[in-house]
Amino acid sequence: MSTPVFEQLLEEVGDTGKHQQLLFWLYVVPINFLIPWIALVPIFMTSTPSHWCHVPGQPPELTDEQWKKLTIPKEITDGEESFSQCQQYNVTWDDLSSLNLTDIDSLVPTFNQSYGIIGCQAGWDYDHTDYDSTLSIDQNWVCDSTSLAANWQSIGVAGNVIGTFIFNTLSDLLGRRPVFVVAVMIFAVFGIVRLYVTSYMWIMTTMLLASLSFPAVLELPLIIVMEQVSPTWRARITSTSFLLWTAGMCFLPLIAWLARDWVVLGLITTIPFFVFVLAWWILPESPRWLLSRNRLDETASLLRSIALRNGRPVPEKLEQNIQSIALLHNNEKNYGALQLFKYRKVCIRTILLTACYTCNNLFYYGLAYNTTNLSGNEFLNFFLLGITELPSNILAWLGADFIGRRWTESGCSFLAAIFALAAAFTIAAESWVRISILLLSKMFITMSFMVVYVQCAEIYPTTHRASGTGFSSLVSSCFGTTAPFIAYVHVHGEWVPYTILFAIGIIGFICGSLLPETLNADLPQSLMDASNFLPSEKFFSYKGKHLWSKKVKVSPQNGQELGQDNPASLDNDVDSKVH
Repeated sequence: MSTPVFEQLLEEVGDTGKHQQLLFWLYVVPINFLIPWIALVPIFMTSTPSHWCHVPGQPPELTDEQWKKLTIPKEITDGEESFSQCQQYNVTWDDLSSLNLTDIDSLVPTFNQSYGIIGCQAGWDYDHTDYDSTLSIDQNWVCDSTSLAANWQSIGVAGNVIGTFIFNTLSDLLGRRPVFVVAVMIFAVFGIVRLYVTSYMWIMTTMLLASLSFPAVLELPLIIVMEQVSPTWRARITSTSFLLWTAGMCFLPLIAWLARDWVVLGLITTIPFFVFVLAWWILPESPRWLLSRNRLDETASLLRSIALRNGRPVPEKLEQNIQSIALLHNNEKNYGALQLFKYRKVCIRTILLTACYTCNNLFYYGLAYNTTNLSGNEFLNFFLLGITELPSNILAWLGADFIGRRWTESGCSFLAAIFALAAAFTIAAESWVRISILLLSKMFITMSFMVVYVQCAEIYPTTHRASGTGFSSLVSSCFGTTAPFIAYVHVHGEWVPYTILFAIGIIGFICGSLLPETLNADLPQSLMDASNFLPSEKFFSYKGKHLWSKKVKVSPQNGQELGQDNPASLDNDVDSKVH
């Protein structure tokens, strides 16, 4: 595809200057540091500590351990004997008051055999070592009600589905900036309201409303920035956003550990989002979007501002060039994401991108929700699984720019699946062995997920970039409602979640390998551009850098050295051999 005129205009006014740096610090840095708190804080809010049946009448002279020996039966869990969390002996204080309780250990064997075992009659007692209160503790979401915590998390993902459909579609129609501000305020308001409702209906409803904003708050800032930077900055911006996500994620278990109360934790992780209402006045709209909506005067004014901020001269015939681009690209009315299925090539790539997005989403969050099922300290486990994303994002950035988008994304999905399968075969191994394997799986799926964001920004055209990314996110979120249950099915066997993750990773690998390579490609502006974008991609092809390539001199008949004065000929020669 020939270089779009808009790309040339953006390069003339500056696509890596002060304007782009301001966007980075005002959009990318704060949002991507805070955004994991929206998605992942429910894991800690619904954490369920060790618990056992509350049996009234515990004498003050008996410790909790002694009282449990008299009132709670033991059972075998994962090969270890422990007190039951959901059953008790059918005893009352009247049965115990006449006993000599000075020697509990000798009394227990004969005493317990005299009474049957029943379910909890008077609620539960909880281990408060790590938490004073969680939503699961307050609502007693344990035993027969254990699935309600997964339901609450799942209803949040359902909110992501609805919000994606609403906000990403509106952002292509009304603009990136206003929709972003509205979305972030909806989360801030309902994120606080959900902390104080008590009925089951309102607990679920407010979680749904608070979760509407997550995809839009995550994706729209990135789209705004990606539409105003050079091709060489796209992977860098996306990688940096993921690094900041990782930093915010690693802070989250520390905040949860210090807060100890799910309401306090909710306030800490929600109130900062009120600050982003300032985006309405501070942050500019995307010039690509303004152009796609035929708001030509605003496009020209914004490009002048970018040139001034970057210390560049205003391009000659700016208005005429903008009008020419609009006439060339804006001849088809925008009806949203459904138009992505109008052209065969765009349709196939939309399906593949959506499948990759979905597999990465399911794998990533399925692994995250399973953190509380691992042995050991859940805060430390979460931190370790999070900190692996730091090298992941750097490696993904380097891989996307060196190897290319396609093989980095699909290859990492494959490796994440292999390590998930390995975890299924190490259930009985030392805990550090399984955690180490899961760290590697998390590292590779994070790399794959990062590159998918780059591919969405580079394959979808400007006119449908937000709605296209939103569509992929929408479908992903529909399937993502099952992510909490991937962790929940461990009740049928600890190996089951990892087997499911393996299958998801393999599907992601296959779909990712069928996408085109967009390394150093110019962004398509319209649907017609996207239909003619990289038309001759071959499956067994490679467009990344070659470690083994070297300059070759030819006879100086025309006074040129291949690869120096005429580098294009070398590229064509190498490509022809590779393809």
